[in-house]
Amino acid sequence: MPQPFALCIVIPCYNHGKELSAYLPQVAAYGIPIIVVDDGSADAEAALIRATVEAAGAKLLRLSENKGKWGAMTAGLQEAAASGYTHVLQCDADGQHDPLAIPQFEEQARKSPAHLILGQPKYGEDAPAARMKGRQITNFFVWLETAGACKVDAMCGFRLYPLERTLQILNRRVVEPGMGGDIELLVRCYWAGIPVTTQEIRVCYPEGGRSNFRMLRDNLIISWTHTKLCTAALLHPWRLVRAHRPR
Repeated sequence: MPQPFALCIVIPCYNHGKELSAYLPQVAAYGIPIIVVDDGSADAEAALIRATVEAAGAKLLRLSENKGKWGAMTAGLQEAAASGYTHVLQCDADGQHDPLAIPQFEEQARKSPAHLILGQPKYGEDAPAARMKGRQITNFFVWLETAGACKVDAMCGFRLYPLERTLQILNRRVVEPGMGGDIELLVRCYWAGIPVTTQEIRVCYPEGGRSNFRMLRDNLIISWTHTKLCTAALLHPWRLVRAHRPR
């Protein structure tokens, strides 16, 4: 018998205490259980993160050292599974994603519980041109890596996972723990035949906002991620066939 639908929110957070203190109450207003994963933040940031999480009635999972975004997300997903949840909504801690979209994501997941629901960003005029160009390049490579099956934004950090099948992928393969993890896991979900649908999400870039994205380091990591995925697709072309199976 299928498990009842049980959703929680996982927010990886690294040195974003100030941003989380503004964003978390907006997310918590929807009454969905929340797990915040402190990814080895500095002491002052960690104290602010802890206070914010306690005030919101959320659960804090603190990692002793920084493991990268997808190291933190993997820990959060495993904690969610151990707590009995069936689905996880991933949110970034920097407050760029509009929490007003949460009910739409939940509604869509209830209707299609086997689907990965990917945020389709709606950007404003504040979106940095360099970041948009980088996304276009990544989206092109993901289109190649899925033989054209993925035609959406592959880097959006607001997405809802069917937990059991997602963990099956993570248990078989160590996904790039840093900024390339969102990309790699999405491609591997296509290869695994997980249905992928989209839901619009408004994205803003607040003035003075902080980002953990480091242009040189993380672009090199993402380039390596694409190299690895393109090579795997060439060596195992049956994955591309699976990416196009009816969903």
